[in-house]
Amino acid sequence: MVKVISFFQAVLYLISSVLFVPVIVSLVLLFFYTVYLSGIVVGEFLSRRRGKRAFVEAFKIQLDELVKSGCDDVEIENLLRRFEKEMSAPLDKLRMLVRIGPSLGLMGTLIPMGVGLAALSKGQIEKLTSSMIIAFTTTVVGLAVAVIAYILATAKNRWFYEDITFMEYVAERVLGDGKVYEEKKKV
Repeated sequence: MVKVISFFQAVLYLISSVLFVPVIVSLVLLFFYTVYLSGIVVGEFLSRRRGKRAFVEAFKIQLDELVKSGCDDVEIENLLRRFEKEMSAPLDKLRMLVRIGPSLGLMGTLIPMGVGLAALSKGQIEKLTSSMIIAFTTTVVGLAVAVIAYILATAKNRWFYEDITFMEYVAERVLGDGKVYEEKKKV
């Protein structure tokens, strides 16, 4: 029985050790991906401050084409749902980062801590110190990914609901009088 338990412990240790490199690489890639997404969101923020909302403008163009072709209510509803789905895709990516970042950070913490504790039992303080540094930095990076992604997701979520609400209003106006509503420019 002891040999079976020792075997499974060795297998778990091997699995944990093999996962360490992919976890570290994933954390680095996720961090840079989060920075990339931050740039996209900042660009969208600046665009929105100038009054340009890409999805709303594209929706109005396609809606106008549908109206000119003599569409029915179902086609307008379908167009609205297609845009809603397309607009929610970036939000889903950000929500995924909010969950994956801390998970990978925790994995990156626990794996080297096992190595560090084994080194401590052998009196290898330098190896313990190195393992603890890696453990804590992976936690910080994982949490940084999650925090940045959460802030971005919160902003994009607000914009998403503003745009969807306006697009639904435009669709309702079209169904009522057959003309695409033009938003008045703020002075």
